[in-house]
Amino acid sequence: MKKTKLLVAAFALLCLWQQAQAQEIEQEGLEAVVDFASPGVRGMGKPRGVVISYERLPQFDIESESDDPRVGNGQGRVRRHNKFSVLALAPLMNKPQTKLVMGVNYEIEEFNFEDLTESSYGLYRYLEDKNLKSLGLQFAFLHSLNERNFYLIRVKGELNGDYTRDNINITDYLKATVDVAYGWKKSPDFSIGIGAQWGYTFGRQRVLPGVLYNRTFNQNWGVESIFPANVRFRHNANEKTLFYVGYRLEGASYDIFADRTVLAQFDEVELRRTDIKGLLRMEREIYDFLWFAVEGGYRRYYRHRLFDDVGSTDELITNDLSGAGYVAVELFLVPPRKWVEKSRNN
Repeated sequence: MKKTKLLVAAFALLCLWQQAQAQEIEQEGLEAVVDFASPGVRGMGKPRGVVISYERLPQFDIESESDDPRVGNGQGRVRRHNKFSVLALAPLMNKPQTKLVMGVNYEIEEFNFEDLTESSYGLYRYLEDKNLKSLGLQFAFLHSLNERNFYLIRVKGELNGDYTRDNINITDYLKATVDVAYGWKKSPDFSIGIGAQWGYTFGRQRVLPGVLYNRTFNQNWGVESIFPANVRFRHNANEKTLFYVGYRLEGASYDIFADRTVLAQFDEVELRRTDIKGLLRMEREIYDFLWFAVEGGYRRYYRHRLFDDVGSTDELITNDLSGAGYVAVELFLVPPRKWVEKSRNN
C-alpha cells in the first residue's frame, strides 16, 4: 500500500506539471466561451485540473449470508475502510463552442478487519489489506449549439479489480461508462438539462436517467444537482470559501480472483456495491491556484454483494454493512487568478 501511494504521488506531481502547461493554452478564448451555453452557472466552484483525495470510514459491523453451503455465512467487524484517489484533467480542445477534456484517474479501496484468523470467513480474509483498484481514462465532449442550448457526451473506461502489475488482463477487468446530456442555459444563473448514464452507480451496469439542475439564487446561495445521483446546496461565504450540504449516490464493480480461500473454486467473481452518502463539505482557497476541501457525513450501503461470475445475476454472498460516519480530505488545483484576469482584460 505504501509503495503504491508513493507511485501515485509521483504520478500526481507529473500531472501537476502537465496541467500547468495545458492551462497556458486554456487561456485563449475564455471570454468568448462565456457567450455560449454551458452547464455551469455563476457562483460555482472553479474548474479543477488535478485532485488528490483520501477518505476513511471508522469501525462498522458486517454480516454475510450465502445459500451455497460451500461458502456459508459469516460476520465480523471492519476496523477501517480506506479510499485513496488521484484525478488529472487536461483540455485537448478549448474553442468558444467546443471543449474536449481528457481525464485520468487512479483509485484504491481497502478493507481492514478485526481479529482475523485462518478460520475466519473466506471473503473477509481475502479482502484484508487487498487493494481493489480502478485505473481509468475518460473523454468529455461539450458542444454549445448557441447561447441557450448545449450537449455533453462522456465516455470512460476503467480497469476495476484486484489486479497487480504482473497479472493484469484488460479483458478481465475492463468496465465502460457512457454519459449523455442535453441542456438549456436559461440565464447566467440557471442551467437545466436531461440525460442518462450507462454505468455502475448501482453495481451492475445499467441505465440511470438524470436531470441536471444548476441554479444560483443570489450571491450567497445556489444548488448543483444531477438528480437522482447527487444534490448539493451551496453557500458562497466569500470568493475563497464555499460550503455544501446534500447527498451523493456511489457505486462500483470489481472483478476479483479470490485464491487461497473457499472462493477459489469459483475462479473469477464480481463484487458490486452501491451506497448513499449524506454530506457536509467545505472548500477553501489555500493560495491562488491551490485549494483544499474537507467533507464528512454518514454513509449507508444500499447493496454490497458478491456474484459467482462477472455480469451474473446469481448472488453468491449478500453482505449487510452497518451505516457509519466518514471523513474525506482533498487537495486540488484550479486556474490561477492572474490567468483568468489577464484573459478578461484581453
